Amino acid sequence: MTVLRSKRLAIIGMGNIGRILLERLILSGVPAEHLIINDSEESRSQHASRRFGGRVCALTDEALRDADAFLLAAPPKSIIGILESLRTHLHEGQVIVSFAAALPLHQLESVIPSSVSAVRVMPNAPSLVGQGMNPVAYGASISPQAKMLVQSILRTLGQCIVVDDAQMNWCVGLTGAAMRSLLPALEGMIEAGIEAGFTEKEARHMAVRVMLGTAAMAATRDLSFDELKSLTPMETLNETVLREIFLEAARAAKEKIDRLQQKLEQSQVV
Repeated sequence: MTVLRSKRLAIIGMGNIGRILLERLILSGVPAEHLIINDSEESRSQHASRRFGGRVCALTDEALRDADAFLLAAPPKSIIGILESLRTHLHEGQVIVSFAAALPLHQLESVIPSSVSAVRVMPNAPSLVGQGMNPVAYGASISPQAKMLVQSILRTLGQCIVVDDAQMNWCVGLTGAAMRSLLPALEGMIEAGIEAGFTEKEARHMAVRVMLGTAAMAATRDLSFDELKSLTPMETLNETVLREIFLEAARAAKEKIDRLQQKLEQSQVV
């Protein structure tokens, strides 16, 4: 992560995503004095600064001119206003990285100088432990140097995959919100373990290891899903129904974000 240690990064928004970014960057060796943090509620910025490090700045602070990248982790409806507030600080070579759902690249690019690169990322909560999968879409003006910086930032969170901006709303259900779909399966497995007489800690350990091991096999073995299933012949539930539940969950998440995107676009026009 030597690339990051010489860079100055501004994190705007100290909600879940912003705190994950701050914590992972600090743990990856980025000097705290190179990190600028901001939130609409200053108390959240101050709390994050005390816990992890980083300098608290207002959006009007001249120090923002020195930022190499702005990591926008505020609510989607706030992003355009934040970019308008930052406009006087933006200059050639800087990168805007938005972690906000439902805001396509063309909206971001419409309010920043053409010499500033725009990037869109779909955040994923397992990034908190460095195991995230964060799809990324690059704007047309992205330079090789800016792409290298963004990739270095995303590596602190786990892995990433480059996608088209038009695919990003699908990524809400495929990666961003997918953890929420998987957790009920773990909960049911843990409850069954407790019913069997195991402690909650033991049952949780077994359930988690089974899910991790299953994912590892799917990731590392060149086997079809039918071949993977054949390794454990007993069918314990209606797999067709369960598969459809997850498929519909991904579709529903995309539809929700499509509606939010339409609403945000309409508000920008107004």
